[in-house]
Amino acid sequence: MSKEESYFKSVNAFIEGNIALRDPQRAAHRRLKESLLRDPDTHKIVVLPTGTGKTGTMGLIPYEISDGKVLIITPGVVIREGVSDEFDTRTPLNFWTKRNVILDDTKLPQVYRYAGFQTAPDKKRVMGYLDKADIIIANIHKVYNAKSKKALVNILDPNYFDMIIIDEAHHSAADSWLNTLNHFNAKKVVKLTATPIRGDYKEIDGELIYEYELADAIKEKLVKNIVAEDYTTEKLEFLVDGQPVDKAAALEAMDEKWVTRSVAYSPACNRTIVEMSIKRLTEKRSQGKAHHQIIAVACDIDHAKDVRDLYAEYGLTAAVVSSDDPEAAEDVIIEYKKGQIDVVVNVNMLGEGFDHPNISVAAIFRPFRTLAPYAQFIGRALRKIPVGNDTIDNVAHVVYHTELGLDQLWAFYTGQRIKSERKKVIEFEYHRDYKQNRAVGDVNTEGNVVTTTREFLSDGVASLYREQIQDNIRKEELKIENVANIMREQGHTEVEIDEYKTSQKRRVDGEITEKRNKLREELIREELHKIHKEDVINQVETLFAETKADPKGRELPSNTTSQFLKSADTNIAYAMKYINQSLKNKVKRGIDEWESYDFEQARILLPQIIDAIRVKILNLEE
Repeated sequence: MSKEESYFKSVNAFIEGNIALRDPQRAAHRRLKESLLRDPDTHKIVVLPTGTGKTGTMGLIPYEISDGKVLIITPGVVIREGVSDEFDTRTPLNFWTKRNVILDDTKLPQVYRYAGFQTAPDKKRVMGYLDKADIIIANIHKVYNAKSKKALVNILDPNYFDMIIIDEAHHSAADSWLNTLNHFNAKKVVKLTATPIRGDYKEIDGELIYEYELADAIKEKLVKNIVAEDYTTEKLEFLVDGQPVDKAAALEAMDEKWVTRSVAYSPACNRTIVEMSIKRLTEKRSQGKAHHQIIAVACDIDHAKDVRDLYAEYGLTAAVVSSDDPEAAEDVIIEYKKGQIDVVVNVNMLGEGFDHPNISVAAIFRPFRTLAPYAQFIGRALRKIPVGNDTIDNVAHVVYHTELGLDQLWAFYTGQRIKSERKKVIEFEYHRDYKQNRAVGDVNTEGNVVTTTREFLSDGVASLYREQIQDNIRKEELKIENVANIMREQGHTEVEIDEYKTSQKRRVDGEITEKRNKLREELIREELHKIHKEDVINQVETLFAETKADPKGRELPSNTTSQFLKSADTNIAYAMKYINQSLKNKVKRGIDEWESYDFEQARILLPQIIDAIRVKILNLEE
C-alpha cells in the first residue's frame, strides 16, 4: 500500500491539542514521530504504567506515522479481548469516538480481531476481513504457532504489515515473538509495556523513546495511591522433620524459599490475610462510592481453592481463575466485572492487562521472586475509579504476610511514592521561576545579562483554544442528538436519522479541523513545551536522587559567585535557574520565543546541563 493510499496518513486525527486525551498519550505519540524520523530502523519502546492510557496510546500510534496496515499483538486472550473492546468501531464507545480523535464516524478505522478459521470457505471470508482491515488485533498464539497452518505467519505475505505494535512487550524476547518479527518485514515496530523488564531482568530490545513513570501517574492522580499492609504474629513456628522450630532455625535447616512457601501454604497465615483484606473491603464499601472488590493471587490451583473457601467462610462470593482453564475463567471474569463476585483468586492468569477499576484490594498469598510479575499483579488494583473520591475509593490496599518476603519488592512502590512527592516540589520550582516577570535582567559576575523568561505562551491562547475546541465538540454533539430525537418524534426512520447524524458529524469534523489548522503551530509548541517540562522535572529528580543532595538545602546557591543563581532559596531553585539560564544562552532566546526546532535543541542540550550541575554537587563534597 503506497503512502498516498495509507488510511493513517490521509485521515486528520485530532491528537495535538486534544484535551480528551491524556498528556502521556499525546507525548508518547509525538516522541514516536520524532524518533522514527531520526532513526526509522530501530524498534521503539514506550513505557506507560497501568491505568495511564496504554491501550488508547496504541490506538493513536499509527496516525500520521504508518504507511499501511497495522498489526497489534497481545500476549493472551484476556488482553486481546480488552484491546478489541476498546477498538470496536461498531459502538460509539470506541476509543477514537469517545476521545474525539475521529469526529466523523465514516473515517473510523476498519478493525478486525483475528481468531482463526475452521473451513476453506471460512478462510476465504476471513482473508476478506483481513484485506479490508486497517488494524488487525491478535494474540501471539494466533500470529505464530509452529503447529498451526492458521497462524498469521502462515497465511500472510511478509510485507503485509507496515507497522507492528506489541502490547505487554516484556514478553517479546520469547521465540514466538522473535519468529513473528523475523517473518514480517514491518518497517516500524513499537513495543509498549507497563513493566520495562523481562522476567530474567534483561532489557527489552529497542530504543526507549518515552517513559511515563508510576511516580508521575501518582502525582497527576491518574492512578490510585498505594498503601501496603503486611501482617504477622508474635510467634511463628515451622515444622522441620516433625519438630517445631522458630524462623531462624527453619532458615538454617532449610532455606528462605522453603520458609516463604511454607508461610504461603499455611492455613493460619492465609486466614490472617483473608481477614485483613475483608476488613479493608468492608471499610471501602461502607465509606466509599464504589462497589469495591478483591483480587487475590495464589501459588497453584489447589491453594487457590483453599483461599476461595476461606473467603466463602466469611460470607463473600469467591471464584478461582487459572490459565489451565481459560474458558471457565472467562465466565468468572464476566461475573466479576458485573460485581456479582466479591473475590477472584487467580493462578498465572490476571497478572497483566486485566482492566477493572473496582479492584481496590490486592491480597497476596504467594511469594514473588522478581519485580515484573509482582508489579503486574499490583497493577490490577491501580486503575482509578472515575466516580470515586481520592481518600477512600482511589487508594489501593496491598495485603500480605510479612514472611512472604515481599518487602524488597514493595520498596519499589515506596520509592515511586517518594519520587512523586519530590517531583511535586520540582514542578513547583519550574513554574515559579518561569512565571517571574522582571522589567530588567539579573547580572552575573561575568557581566552577561540573563533575563528570566516568562511562562511559555503566557497569554494562554493555546490552552484556551483547546478548551474551546472541546466545548464546541460537546455542544455540537448535543445539538445533533437533540435534532435526532425531534426527528424520531416526527416519525423519521432510523436510517434517515443516521444519515443526518453522519452528515452533521462530517460537517463538525471539517469545521474543527479548519480551526485546528489555523492554530496548529501554537498547539504543537504547547505540546512540545509540556514534553520539555516533563524532561526537565524527570532529569532534575534523577539528579537529586542519584547524588543524594538535599533538594531543599542551600549548598548550591551558597557556593556560587553568580548573583542570579545566589538568589535561589533552595538547591532545586538553583537547578531550575541554572537550566533556564543555560538554555537561554545556548538557544539565544527565551522559551516564550522558541520554535519547534528549539525544543529539539533543548532536548539534546539538557543532559549536558544536568551533568554540569552534577559536577557542581560532587565538588561540594570534596
